[in-house]
Amino acid sequence: MSEQQLKRKFLTGIAVVIPLAVSAWVLLSLFTFVGGVLSPIGEILSESGVESGTVVIIIQVLSVGLIAILVLAIGTIAQRQVGENIIKTVDAYVTQIPGIGSVYQTTRQMSDLVLDPSEDGAQFREVKLVEFPVENAYTLAFLTSESPPESIATAADRITGAESTAYQTVFLPMAPNPVMGGHLTHVPVSRIEDVDMTVEQAVQYILTTGIVDTDTSVERV
Repeated sequence: MSEQQLKRKFLTGIAVVIPLAVSAWVLLSLFTFVGGVLSPIGEILSESGVESGTVVIIIQVLSVGLIAILVLAIGTIAQRQVGENIIKTVDAYVTQIPGIGSVYQTTRQMSDLVLDPSEDGAQFREVKLVEFPVENAYTLAFLTSESPPESIATAADRITGAESTAYQTVFLPMAPNPVMGGHLTHVPVSRIEDVDMTVEQAVQYILTTGIVDTDTSVERV
């Protein structure tokens, strides 16, 4: 393995670990903080004769519920103009941090591309299924373009010996973090399957490495 390949793999690992580590740290800190805020309720329950084990479970459930409400509220605020201004300010500061800024900016751009539909239609708007990485193995993919540049399609036809083959450009994301890497692939339309799944469902499925079960159906393009 060359030094350049080693460096690339190391940076990719950092790009994956940092968002996960920050998210875990924030959630753990919130859980600890909310648990402390709710401690008086635990004392009241204990004085009322509730068993200590039950009190702990109640406080934990309440903490998770309050954190979920808080995250939902933050998301709602973020969708408003004031929230957008706050996010832009935070983005401006974080992107200036050496080493972290470039990783954060790339992650944010990819996240917006996947999950934040825009009017120009450049986002991942359809979920596909393609045969990859070997025969009879299939991978979820996101449609990025109805057709690749003509030069690419022509080159592909020269390789296969076909003529005027219809191709689509799809992005094959990597699990468990679909926004951090994958393969940009040009596939013949005849070898692409439509999947009855939203982009959000597909991202969730990839993030959980297939643990989340979604009711899907597949049909030929």
